[in-house]
Amino acid sequence: MRFASICHDSRMFHDGSFLPIAKVASVIQYYSGLLLHWVRAVQAISVAERVSVERLESSPGSNDSLVGYQVRLDTARNERTKLLFCTTGILLRMILGNKDLAGISHVIVDEVHERSLLGDFLLIFLKDLIEKQCTSGKSKLKVILMSATVDSLMFSKYFGNCPVVTAQGRTHPVSTQFLEDIHEKLSYRLASDSLASINYGISVKEKSAPVGNSRGKKNLVLSGWGDESVLSEEIINPYYIPSNYLNYSEQTRQNLRNSNEDIINYDLLEDLVCHIDDTYAEGAILVFLPVGHGVAEINLLQDQLAASRQFGGLSSEWILPLHSSIAPEDQKKVFRKPPDSIRKSARCRVTPIKDCLSKNEALILKYVFQVIIATNIAETSITIDDVVYVVDCGRHKENRYNPQKKLSSMVEDWISQANARQRRGRAGRVKPGICFCLYTRHRYEKLMRPYQIPEMMRMPLVELCLQVKLLSLGGIKHFLSKALEPPREEAIASAVSSLYEVGAIEGNEELTPLGYHLAKLPVDVLIGKVCMMIYGGIFGCLSPILTISAFLSYKSPFVYPKDEKETAERAKLAMLTDQIGNVTAVIEGSRQSDHLVMLIAYQKWNKILNEVGWKKKEKLDSWLSDLSQPFNQYSSHLVVVKAILCAGLYPNVAMIEEGNTGGRPVWYDGKREVHIHPSSVNSSQKTFQYPFLVFLEKISTLILQTGLITIDNWLKMAAPAQTAVLFKELRLTLHSILKELISKPQVAYI
Repeated sequence: MRFASICHDSRMFHDGSFLPIAKVASVIQYYSGLLLHWVRAVQAISVAERVSVERLESSPGSNDSLVGYQVRLDTARNERTKLLFCTTGILLRMILGNKDLAGISHVIVDEVHERSLLGDFLLIFLKDLIEKQCTSGKSKLKVILMSATVDSLMFSKYFGNCPVVTAQGRTHPVSTQFLEDIHEKLSYRLASDSLASINYGISVKEKSAPVGNSRGKKNLVLSGWGDESVLSEEIINPYYIPSNYLNYSEQTRQNLRNSNEDIINYDLLEDLVCHIDDTYAEGAILVFLPVGHGVAEINLLQDQLAASRQFGGLSSEWILPLHSSIAPEDQKKVFRKPPDSIRKSARCRVTPIKDCLSKNEALILKYVFQVIIATNIAETSITIDDVVYVVDCGRHKENRYNPQKKLSSMVEDWISQANARQRRGRAGRVKPGICFCLYTRHRYEKLMRPYQIPEMMRMPLVELCLQVKLLSLGGIKHFLSKALEPPREEAIASAVSSLYEVGAIEGNEELTPLGYHLAKLPVDVLIGKVCMMIYGGIFGCLSPILTISAFLSYKSPFVYPKDEKETAERAKLAMLTDQIGNVTAVIEGSRQSDHLVMLIAYQKWNKILNEVGWKKKEKLDSWLSDLSQPFNQYSSHLVVVKAILCAGLYPNVAMIEEGNTGGRPVWYDGKREVHIHPSSVNSSQKTFQYPFLVFLEKISTLILQTGLITIDNWLKMAAPAQTAVLFKELRLTLHSILKELISKPQVAYI
C-alpha cells in the first residue's frame, strides 16, 4: 500500500468494515512527518492504543512508541511521535500555527460520510492547500479519505476525479427483516389505541360525523348490518401500497394499512426484543433509538421492559441506561457480567456534537446476551464485539437551524440509506447476524434519502465564519462556497451579521481585536460565552465566569438518577441558600439563576476535594482561581457576575408579557412566546423579581408525554410513566385471562 498525492493519484478508501490500521501504520516509520488520522475524542485514544499494541509498542506517547494521540484536554505524544490520532478540532488548531502543515506528510480523514461542520471545513482547506502546493511545485501533502458508506463518486469529483480504492471489509453476512416481515413473524396485531395507529387520537365526535365524502353511504349501509368498524377505517397510512404485500397475511396488511410510520411502536419493539431473546441463538442485541436533548425515549422503553414479564424481577436490575446524564459509576455497570440466568439490558445515549459521553467512544462489552439501546452514535463509533442482532427504528434526532429566526430545532426524522447500512453492518462484526428494521422495504428503497443532510446545510455557521477570518482564508462567502455542498447564502449572511453584531468583525469583514480573541478560544461564539470570558477578565471576576462558561460549553454538571429526580431537584435548589465565596446566594434575584447554581455546585465540589487532600489541581487552575489576583477582585460580588452574564448572553433576552394576570408568567423573546425549560430552577416559579431573563439557547422541540394514559381514545388520566406502562400491562393480562376462561370455562372451577 502506498500514499499518493491527492492532486494526481490520491486514494479514497471505501471499506465495508475497517482498514487494517496497523498495516497502514507499519509504513510510517519510513516517513519523517506526522500521519494525522481524524477521529473523535475517545475513538482517537482507543484506536491509538490498539495500533500501539499491534505494533508491539508501549502505550501511545511513551518513549518507545511512534504512536500518539491528541484530543481536547488530553494528549499523549512526544518528539518521536510519527503517527498522531486527533480530532478535527485539534487539527484545525494545528493549522492555525502551521498553515502549510509543514512537517506533516500524510493526512487520513476518517468517517467522511458523516459530513460534520468542521469535517467539511477541513476538506475545503485541504483541497485548497493541495492545489496551492501543486501550483507552486512544493512537496505535496498526501491525503486519504475513508468511509464505509460514502458517496465515493461525489468525493472523487470534488478532489479532481481522484481514483477510488475499495478495500474488502471483514464483516460477516447480515440478513435483513423489514417491518412487514416482523409483523408476519410475530403475528402482531396493532391495537386501535396504540400511539403508532394512524387513527390514534381521533375523537368519537369525528367518527360519528355526518355522511359525506369521507363517510360514504356504502359504509353507512354496512354499519347498519353490524359492521360498525368500517366507520373508523377512513384514515389509511398514506405510504401503504397494497400491491407490495400480497404475499403477507391479512393481519399484517391491516397493521401496515393502519400504521403511523412516523411514530415508533414501543409495544412492537418490546415484543420484538422478547422474541429475539426467546427464539435466536446467543448474541447481543443492539437497538437504535432517536434521542435528543432529553432521555424520555430511553426511560419509556426502560420502564416498559421492566414492567414486562420477561424482563421483570431481578432481570430489571440489568436494564441499564447509558448516556451522558448519568454518573460515571453508573455508566460502568454496562461492563459487568450479569449472572448466567439474567440478561443484561443496556441503553446508550449521547447528545449532539458538543455534549457527549465524550461523544464517540468505543465500548467493548463482553457477556452472553445483552440489549444495548443506542442512538446513531453506535453506527460507527461504538464497537460492541458480540452484537449479532440489530433492531433499527430508522429514526434519529438532529439539530436544524433557521437563519431567519436564528432558532435551532431538535427534529426527529428518518435516517438515510447510508445510516441504515451503517447500522445494519453492526450485526456482522463477529459472525453472521440479523438486522430487524422497524420500517418497510418500500420506505428504505424509495423514500429514504441516500445520504444524510450535511451539518453545514443545517447548523449555525458563526463559529465557522470566524475561523475563516482567523486563518486568513479570504472572504467568508467565497470560501464556504467551495464546500462539497455549500451552505445557503442566507445562512452565511445570517452568520456574518451575527459577527458584526457582537463586534467580532468590522468594515470589509476585518477581524477586530475582540474577534481575534473570540476565534482563538475553543468555545461557541453564537451565544456569547466567549464574550463573557473576556468581560470577566476585564471586570475582575474571571474565575466564576470561567467556571460558568466551561459548563455552558460542555454540559450540565448535574446528574439525575432516573428514580430520584425529585430528590436531586430539591438538593439542587437547596444549594442556592449556601455560601458562594464570602457572600450568600440569598440576595436579590440570585435564587432564580441556573448559572449561579452551576457556580455553587463547582465551588462545593472543589471545597470537598481540598478537604480530602486532592492534589491533582494544576498550577494554572490555582492561579486563575486565586481571589487575590486583580482579575478576580470582584469575584465574590454576584451583582457583577450577573452583569457579565447579561453582557455575554445578550441579545438572548426574554421578558414577561405585559398584562399577564394570574398563573405562571408568559415570556416573550421579541418575536414569539417562549417557555422555560423543565430542567431550569425557574421552571416552576410563578413570580419573578425582575421582568427579564437571559438564556443560553433557544430550541424548538416537542416534549414526549410519557405520563398520560388514554383509554378508548378519549378518556385521559395523568400518571407516572411506569404506572402507565403497568396499567396497560395489567389490562392486557386481564383480557388474556378472561379470554382463557371464556374459551375454557371448566378452568374457573378448578
